[in-house]
Amino acid sequence: MNIEINDEFKFAGVWLTNQEKEDDRIRNELLPIIRKFRDKKYRFVIYESGKESLVELTGALLSHNRNLALKK
Repeated sequence: MNIEINDEFKFAGVWLTNQEKEDDRIRNELLPIIRKFRDKKYRFVIYESGKESLVELTGALLSHNRNLALKK
């Protein structure tokens, strides 16, 4: 688990591995952390690792966005 905090933009994020995202103990440990930052009016995000290819999905997203830009 990796926690990133940006006080300037009032943003906090947690990165979870595939193993961590399946662990109920880790999820329960996150609850007080989430409450702490939400009470401070921070935007809180949980990022979860996926099982698909990052390279392929990123390429598809870039291609999709390019096609949208060309249609304008």
